[in-house]
Amino acid sequence: MNLTKDQGRLLEEGTPAQRKAMEILLALGEIGGAESLVPITSAHVSGASYKLIGDAGLEFIEDFAAGTRVAVPTTVNPLGTDLAQWRELGIPEAFAEKQARIARAYEAMGTRTIFSCTPYEQGVRPGLGEHVAWAESNATCFANSVLGARTNREGGPSALAAAIVGATPDFGLHRDEGRQPTILVDVDADPSGIGFDLLGLFLGERAGDGLPYVRGFRASEADLKWFGAALASAGSCGMFHLEGVTPEWRRARTKRLPTVRVTADDLEATRKEYTDGQDADLIALGSPQLSSDELRAIAGLLDRAHPRIPVWVFTSRAVREANPDAVAAVERAGGRVLADTCLEVTLLEHRFTTVATPSGKGAYYLPSLCRQKVILDDIRVILERYA
Repeated sequence: MNLTKDQGRLLEEGTPAQRKAMEILLALGEIGGAESLVPITSAHVSGASYKLIGDAGLEFIEDFAAGTRVAVPTTVNPLGTDLAQWRELGIPEAFAEKQARIARAYEAMGTRTIFSCTPYEQGVRPGLGEHVAWAESNATCFANSVLGARTNREGGPSALAAAIVGATPDFGLHRDEGRQPTILVDVDADPSGIGFDLLGLFLGERAGDGLPYVRGFRASEADLKWFGAALASAGSCGMFHLEGVTPEWRRARTKRLPTVRVTADDLEATRKEYTDGQDADLIALGSPQLSSDELRAIAGLLDRAHPRIPVWVFTSRAVREANPDAVAAVERAGGRVLADTCLEVTLLEHRFTTVATPSGKGAYYLPSLCRQKVILDDIRVILERYA
């Protein structure tokens, strides 16, 4: 690839961590056919949960932390537990200690340790056409589709490498041609609530690693958060266009694309497809993590109905601290508000077997990452069932 003088200097004369970062980006660029690196304004790094990355990942991150700092504003994905509540959650001490080492290593690199899968709700909102390097599938999908920023679906190591170098390979969703749709979707339904998760799961299965152009409904930014998270989980989509809503929908070329039609029956069939549990021993909310508005809404529901099984609510540390009344309401109902972690990257399997959740992303990942059976349904239906 064509490198700038500064990039060439990092490759030849940088610290071991800087040289390794350049090698990662060059290998990725060669695979993607990139001719150069494009400067980025921010990065979002995944690979922070000890549960998912293990000792090898811990060693990799600590090695980087010993030799360099990030070159652009960088945020970090959720950890494998809430480090302020790990004892109460029954987390093994050895797990918590290694998780704390990961957190310290990211802090040493100069990252903004929000430990959130929703950086776009934590004040990090790149503008239309702005190049970034974001890992975490839901964040990538939101950045491209809702904000109009440009990022590929980065992995943890590649996002960290881009953060250190301040650039990422210029291919895929960074290019105009990579942002064109591959499938046309006509929605003959009126999604609301969990319907956006179900629509995302349905389309993710059918779009695969393509890029859907969707028409037939309107949605708020909050709705698109849940739709995109489910879409990017069930498929490998890094972006979607929603006609009349998303920033670049007018630029999309849709002629002669294969078409998929979605009905209300399809959404209900999807809910049943992802429901394999019979009786839940945990209600879990927050995959992606809940915003302040979402946390307050859940607290209001729980304040009126105290479930007979535990309720775990996942959000960021900033949201938890900003909403003490909502946290208190959840706790009065026998629940917990967990921060710095997220539903499918934390330890559940040591205590639970079946999770009831309204999260499409959660329903997709819980069986494989947490060995859980799932009951996927609207939160009001779940609370009524377990009242």
